[in-house]
Amino acid sequence: MSKKTKRIIVIVVLFAFVVSSLYVEAIISQQKKQSNTQTKTIYRQDSKQSTSSKNNFPDPLIINSEGFITIGVRYLNPIKDDKDNLVFEVFLDNHQIDLSTLNFNGKVLFSTSEGIKVNNAKWWIEGSGHHVMAFIKIPKKINGKSLITPKTKYIQLELQNIGGVKSRIYRWDKKFLN
Repeated sequence: MSKKTKRIIVIVVLFAFVVSSLYVEAIISQQKKQSNTQTKTIYRQDSKQSTSSKNNFPDPLIINSEGFITIGVRYLNPIKDDKDNLVFEVFLDNHQIDLSTLNFNGKVLFSTSEGIKVNNAKWWIEGSGHHVMAFIKIPKKINGKSLITPKTKYIQLELQNIGGVKSRIYRWDKKFLN
């Protein structure tokens, strides 16, 4: 193969790479614009892990794609109960910052349909980089009183000021509270 042919091949490959990169960037940008205000509740029933063995109903995973961090939260107690705490598994995903440096102090507010509010959650992050998992634990009882009673219609977890979004609300209704 001549030098001229090799140069032409290299130029064509580089051109194709640049064009495809710009195309992918445009698609991602368009998807971000469309999902900037999307919060969706996903009730997965496609695997053994996503169905509670003790209650046989789908486990809730709620995903919020606002801002530059996508955050999904799963309420774990219907799947694997913790006798002392309400436990939430948090999935964080982005392509801009190292998420292991996030600080949830003062950014987690738990509330119930009865107006009970708790803002002193325990939390920790596992992993590092752009895709990490966090866990949030809230005591089931405060001052001897249960947070969830037979009258509770829903529980709600609010994550505040994370990833450029003032407030993200994650809510689970009565069917997940028994």
